[in-house]
This record gives sequence, structure tokens and C-alpha cells, in this order.
Amino acid sequence: TPLAGMDAQLAMALREAPPESRARLQRTREAGDRLRRVVTALLTLFRTGMSLRWQRLDLVELMQLLPLPDGLVLDLPPEAGIDADPDLLAAALINLIDNAWRHGASQVRLRLKAQLDGGMTLELTDNGEGVADWQRVDLNDALERQQYEGRMGLGLMMADLVARAHGGDLRLPAMEAGFGVALRLGPAPD
Repeated sequence: TPLAGMDAQLAMALREAPPESRARLQRTREAGDRLRRVVTALLTLFRTGMSLRWQRLDLVELMQLLPLPDGLVLDLPPEAGIDADPDLLAAALINLIDNAWRHGASQVRLRLKAQLDGGMTLELTDNGEGVADWQRVDLNDALERQQYEGRMGLGLMMADLVARAHGGDLRLPAMEAGFGVALRLGPAPD
């Protein structure tokens, strides 16, 4: 794929680069890897025609399998069960957590809340930069209308698409400090 080719070229450049250029090349390679994960998740979502592989998941176990940096606080019950497509949910969570770190967070907290309709909400909050209230309102409006282009990054768009495929949505709650997202998933089909 073009992304694999880009990664191979960056790997070669990284080996051949003078020491003062390596950090920038490594950051570029990491950004390319994030883009690859987003594209892979979106392709999976659309290739399946939004036909999900619903499974009962232990969220604690799923989070332990993901390549996540230190600073993630799992504020979850011991048996945090959730019904979802594991690959799509993992891709959405990785991107949301990665977004937090790229925007200055040193800690991200993940909570799971049951909903009255049988669905679940994953709440991610961080201690990063956050956004002005008017920006949060604008982003929520764009999410509600599914008008993503030019209004948000791929991470929020992909997380919203994953949530919608699961019968839910993505919302950005008001925060006194930092940034937060509420990824709501509907109940699994019978």
C-alpha cells in the first residue's frame, strides 16, 4: 500500500539520517503509523458494509492488549463487559487516546458507564490543552450533523463513525480543564 511504502522509505531515511534529523523522521514515521491505523479501521468499517463482528468483550483485557503509552488510568470495574466489534472499538480508542497525548495530555482516564437502553458509554478525559467552549459546541454540532471535513481531525471522525456503526455516537462534554469525549455504543442486536 502507499502507506507501507511511505513507512519503508522513512525507515531507510531514519537509518541513513544524521543524528540531528532522526527525531523528526521518527515523529514523521509515528504519524504515518497513526494514519495507517485510522485508514485500516475506516476500510474495515466500510468494507464490511457496517456489518459488525459483535462480541462480548472484557474492556480491561482489551485495553491491556493495545499498544498504549504510560499515563492511561483505567477507572473500570473488575469485570467491565461491553458488546462491540473488537477491532473497530480498539482502533477508535487508540486514536482518541493518541489524540490526547498529541495535544499535551500526560494522563488519560477511561471510564465505562451503563445506559438505560442496554448500551454503554466510554468516557475518556484528559489533562491536556482542551478547547474553548465555543469550539466544543462547534465540534459537537459537526459530529451531530456528520459534517466532518475541515472541522476536526481523523481521530474524532473515525471514533464517531465507529460509534454510529454500533448504534451510538460521539459527544464532547463540557470540561473545566482538559478535554473529554463520550463514545456511546448502542446495545448489541438480538
